[in-house]
Amino acid sequence: MKKLRLLLALLAASLVCAALPAATLAEAQTAADTALARNDLTAYRGWIKFLRFEAETAVARHGADSPQAKEKTDRLADWVQRIAADPQLLGKLRGVQEWAYESPADGSGQPFKLVIPSDYDAARPTPLSVSMHGYSGNHLEHSTGAAPHDGNFEAYVLGRGRGGWYTGLSQADVLHVIDYIEAHWNIDARRIHLGGGSMGGGATFKLGSRYPHRFASGQITCGYTLQEAFGNLTTFPIYATHSDDDPVVPVMHAHSAYHQLREAGNQVIFDRTNGYGHAVWDYADGNARSAVWGPQQVLPLSTDVRHIDFTALDCAAVRGWWAEVAQWGPAPKPARFVLTACPQNLLQADLTNVDALRLRLAESPLDRTQPLQISVNGAVPFTVAAPLPESLVLVRQNATWTTVAALPADPRRMHTPGGPIQVYDGSPLLIVYGTHGDAATQAALRTAAEAASKTAHSEWAEDAGEKGPDGAYHEQNLYGRLPVKADTAVTEADLKGHNLVLIGTASENAVVARLAAQLPVQFADGKIRCSDGAELPGAGAMLGLVHYNPVDPQRLLFWVAADTAAAYAPGAVVPAFGREYFFGADLYVADTASGALRATRSFDNAWAWTPDRESSPLLPARLASNQALALAVAEATRLETGADFAVAHRLAPLGDTAITTGVTRLADIEPLFYHNGIDVIEVTGAELLAVAPKLAPQDTGWRAWMRLTPALDTTKIDPARRYRIALPMFSVGPLGRATLLAPRVQQRTGLFVDDALLRHFEQL
Repeated sequence: MKKLRLLLALLAASLVCAALPAATLAEAQTAADTALARNDLTAYRGWIKFLRFEAETAVARHGADSPQAKEKTDRLADWVQRIAADPQLLGKLRGVQEWAYESPADGSGQPFKLVIPSDYDAARPTPLSVSMHGYSGNHLEHSTGAAPHDGNFEAYVLGRGRGGWYTGLSQADVLHVIDYIEAHWNIDARRIHLGGGSMGGGATFKLGSRYPHRFASGQITCGYTLQEAFGNLTTFPIYATHSDDDPVVPVMHAHSAYHQLREAGNQVIFDRTNGYGHAVWDYADGNARSAVWGPQQVLPLSTDVRHIDFTALDCAAVRGWWAEVAQWGPAPKPARFVLTACPQNLLQADLTNVDALRLRLAESPLDRTQPLQISVNGAVPFTVAAPLPESLVLVRQNATWTTVAALPADPRRMHTPGGPIQVYDGSPLLIVYGTHGDAATQAALRTAAEAASKTAHSEWAEDAGEKGPDGAYHEQNLYGRLPVKADTAVTEADLKGHNLVLIGTASENAVVARLAAQLPVQFADGKIRCSDGAELPGAGAMLGLVHYNPVDPQRLLFWVAADTAAAYAPGAVVPAFGREYFFGADLYVADTASGALRATRSFDNAWAWTPDRESSPLLPARLASNQALALAVAEATRLETGADFAVAHRLAPLGDTAITTGVTRLADIEPLFYHNGIDVIEVTGAELLAVAPKLAPQDTGWRAWMRLTPALDTTKIDPARRYRIALPMFSVGPLGRATLLAPRVQQRTGLFVDDALLRHFEQL
């Protein structure tokens, strides 16, 4: 009988669809606009916008009468009709669905695939598994095996594009998908699991470390690590598979992370194999074990987490369980807090570059009915009387610490290092280009804005590289461009409601001119003048400034300006600084012709310039080339670790000439290595000799250039001896891809490249 009823329902639906005449795009757009205006259909706004985008794109690309356009237009019309007729439709969906949410960043509909359990019961919290695709994939191609089932939700995210690297808006996309699903279905907050392969495996590390209180586990396939703070992952169980012969994501990219996490007591299963190359997702036995392991993991209760070790890298991720950075310390460095809830209601706090820490006592294991003793950095404890409030702020006052109910109100956003990627945190975003200057300048500014609109981060995309079957470049946003406006079209509401990307000088961009008096940098007459009186040479230069938006101080802006029209071309060096990594400076100045860095500067936690640049030593002319500077950086890591050798690799995105002699100082390059850790591997002399030809200086392109320091003398290598090699974070992947080394001994030292440069500069 159930089968008969199902067949009759399908037949009725097909007859209704057959009776509907094919809609024109204009008719479908009108119906979509009507639905979007209805307050009872807000849950569907993203899906409707996405379907309309696809229909409009198909018409533009193939013509209104093409089969592709008719299919997409009919799809839009059909869904809008169904949604308008039944506002409760969302709760009735089951099985495999492509869906979309409305992005707060740009108002677009961003898609994902969702498997809604066939037995979903809104009264029962249900687990959610979130899967992130690898480079070149998308939410559909990554989920071809998705099928209806009972039990848990599955979400397959896009991350804005095939190659968004899950940073900036690409990472925000994952969080927005989860937020949307949690808002519309009853999700078990203690059973949200992350997983992914390759680029998606790296993303599992990223999100797990940035938001440890949100995720129950990570299932990582051939993943990699970059700037992640591994103390953040101590409550994040991991099941990882990797093949020793992976030529794309070398096993060295993650080996030391797993080792460090196990040493810290974290649950890590490293299911290491060989013979699969990069396609370790075909490792059936490992996949089967991981599939059994994953659903068993449960996020701890916050009140059970007695030890927290959290490092914050930027303003978008400052919380570790029941504590969060409320005010950064004065240095342009990461902020770290290590908390232990001890017996007798004693809180032991070790704080590094933190001036204020908010404690969520109601979510902590501390007893609010008893007095609280707090010891900061090993000092004699002080006492907070009972009963304890739900939250309080631990704050530095001169050389001592105390607690307050709340910090004084500050209309400005908290300053943190991190660089331009912070502007792409998922908040409303607007790109504004100037319309003043000669014809070449106006055209260049518009081109720069269009290039900026194509990516999920600050880099200005070039129309180059790999493409998908739809003709879209992997590195670019797949569904829509970020909003762009000419300076003359910008309204007061635009300025107040958005993070801003401003392109052009004050003489080129009217919005920059309007804000100029409130910005800490002026760029005119061949000079870059800072508000504290410092000057930098501006002729032939491009600058990038990250600052709070003076019109809406809780939002950020990224201002990019140059003194020549040619500097605004796609691929420009300054926007590229925010492509994948966090950086420690707020102002970057580079030579537009060579790509050489001129200078960087940073703000302290009160948005005042840090004072240490002028006392920093100038870099000598012998370090001006990219290769020479890379060798010096590598040598600093060798000295810092006491290793026998270190790996030098090209420093991106700097040009062949990496620094500007007579201008660039040690303090200028230090922020480029913000939270760049150093690994040490051990290899035998025989292994070292075997890979030596692959480490010789090469002339096959900048990505291939790599060598050891000190230079390898093969006649002095003992094949039986073990040698230690220091690896700066950014050299691990290139070394592994060039050599396929899979060392069994690899240590994450806890040391950092920027500190090594400061300590050993005089020896370089």
